[in-house]
Amino acid sequence: MVRWYRIVGKVDSGSQLSVALVDTGTVKSEPGFSPAIDAKVEFGTDHFNVTDDHRFVHLDVKAVLTNNDGATISYTYKGHLEVTPELGLIFAGSPEAKTTDFGNGFTHITFETGAAHLKSLESARFVGTSRFIVQDGKGPVIETKISKIVNG
Repeated sequence: MVRWYRIVGKVDSGSQLSVALVDTGTVKSEPGFSPAIDAKVEFGTDHFNVTDDHRFVHLDVKAVLTNNDGATISYTYKGHLEVTPELGLIFAGSPEAKTTDFGNGFTHITFETGAAHLKSLESARFVGTSRFIVQDGKGPVIETKISKIVNG
């Protein structure tokens, strides 16, 4: 849930820039993935630009995670989100808003850490797709499925 955000305004690209505080969330790897991640978001920001035609949102998120073993991880993702009618209902706070499917938001994720056992995350390439989960009485939750790109 976004508890704090500010609209910066229209920038040179023609889009409207806003910045939101990111201070909740988790990043958890699937069972069997190595190195395992089970981390909590400590803090971060989401700089997002809404295009002039309101069809897309460009994302630039940077956050600090603490893994369950105490390791600190820098988590960054950049991407874009297509503003569909369903997503528009969520952004407007409509009571008719419903959870969206995956496939309208795509990201490129990077990890950085000083923890030796997690260093392989830094040289790997990750992509993600997101959806918005609507919860009664709460703001929407963003769920992102992250995949590692491997040789085929």
